[in-house]
Amino acid sequence: MRFILVFLISFLVTLPGFSQVEFVSRFEVESEYFDPLFEMVRTDDGMIAFRTIAKRAFSGERVFQYMVFDRELNTESGLIELPVQPGYDMIGYDLDGAFLYILFQKGTGMTGDKYVRKIDLVSQQGFDYDLDNLLDLELREFLVQNDRAIFMGVANLRPAVQVYSLMDKSVHTVQGVYGNDTQILQIRKMPEVEAFEVVISREGPYRSTEVILNTYDLLGNLLREVKVDKFGEESQEIIEAVVVEDGPYRKEMYGSFGLARRDSYLGMYRLDINEFGEYETRLYTLEDFPNFFNYLDEKAKSRKDADVLKQVDRDKIPSIRNVYTIRDVRKGQDGTYLFFDHYNIINSRGAPLSAPNSYRSNDWSRMTNSSDFLDPIYVRSLGRGRQAVYSELSYISAHFVKLGEDGRVIWDNSATYDDLLTDYILPFGEIAVVGDEFYHAYVRDDKIRLSYFKDGEKIFDNLDFELELLNENERIAETNMESLQLVHWYDRYFLLTGTQRIRFQRENGQASSKEVFFFSKVLVAGDLFEPEDPR
Repeated sequence: MRFILVFLISFLVTLPGFSQVEFVSRFEVESEYFDPLFEMVRTDDGMIAFRTIAKRAFSGERVFQYMVFDRELNTESGLIELPVQPGYDMIGYDLDGAFLYILFQKGTGMTGDKYVRKIDLVSQQGFDYDLDNLLDLELREFLVQNDRAIFMGVANLRPAVQVYSLMDKSVHTVQGVYGNDTQILQIRKMPEVEAFEVVISREGPYRSTEVILNTYDLLGNLLREVKVDKFGEESQEIIEAVVVEDGPYRKEMYGSFGLARRDSYLGMYRLDINEFGEYETRLYTLEDFPNFFNYLDEKAKSRKDADVLKQVDRDKIPSIRNVYTIRDVRKGQDGTYLFFDHYNIINSRGAPLSAPNSYRSNDWSRMTNSSDFLDPIYVRSLGRGRQAVYSELSYISAHFVKLGEDGRVIWDNSATYDDLLTDYILPFGEIAVVGDEFYHAYVRDDKIRLSYFKDGEKIFDNLDFELELLNENERIAETNMESLQLVHWYDRYFLLTGTQRIRFQRENGQASSKEVFFFSKVLVAGDLFEPEDPR
């Protein structure tokens, strides 16, 4: 078995002046430069990192590796390895309580045999469960709740959801999902009521579209149905949906709306749904967002604002050019924070990329950036690599909104992406809300890009910061750009991961190098920013 060297470098940090990004601690696993990346799941006490990897070079045998970290990147047990059945590889995962569930499949086709491994994170024991009598699905989501695995995917070009009991091997196919002209926008667990919810978009007669929120028990029985069949003006429709809880049976739904059949975006909406399934709708357009164009220079912003006012004066709703898609929703004590991306699809070959094909994950706490993907055939939980769809996107700006409890706009603002060209269709920007501070961060090339807002006012936008090591005797020789991932962890801390080649000096003075997969804990502190003296 290949020897894996694991070590931890950690230190107490004292912030020097004028530094908005600090690398606090770092954990490394000796790893080949192009080895599979670690997936990550956030926990209350830290996070779990895991992957499957070939047992040896040019071998079909694989092992499953995982590590459990606290918030200081300490790990008591180190790297733990478990065997994988011959010919199988990981295609999905979920965390339920103190158990990590891994979905394995034999081969790459839809019909390959599958099994689930349940790992007790306390005892470090793994238990395997063969899966039988499931539909052949193009898998899009895998969840586990109370030892019942929930599979969501596409069968015969129609969505389907099945619930499989790991204990008694019973299979239940949920009703009300499978059908023509139907898409699943979101599926999420509801552990507080031992149920799960599926948000469906379905085309009706006369080119109308309705959104349905179905709640099912863990046997697949329909408990409640909420139909959003009255929305906005004629021809306006919901393009995407993210549902968040506001109590056991009270919830809010957010997303973009517009004229979907024309690929025209008009703004965002909020639905308040009470325990009786009754709902109220509130729409927001560019008229409600005075800082939507704040990513532009003052002159260009003034022109855009003037165009919006002209449309409003003509009693028209100003449209948002290009794609306007929701990325994140954060509920706070003093309101709700929303994060949208604004980008242009330059070209596309493969599956459609318009937002109606978007699927929103059930759980914002998963730390992979694949919580929001647009390829309906791609497995969400392993979606950090390049897609089967080849597209070129131009990211324009990130738009942020804070709503009060009554739904009014408290503030909005935006940050530039500086016309970032990429073929990466997954969201890579991350936000952090800490009191009255708001951060937006992402990785571009080998730098961290950071924007900072205080009480909704932009303090700085898209500043870049070099990647750093903690050991003064080491230098970064090369960074695998495609492996880099930055995710928000907790409070003001982000987690940066990826693969690098590191040069260092041995104790005897001899120069050497190593290839590692690294985890770096990064602290952001926007209040240390001091603008340049204009004189």
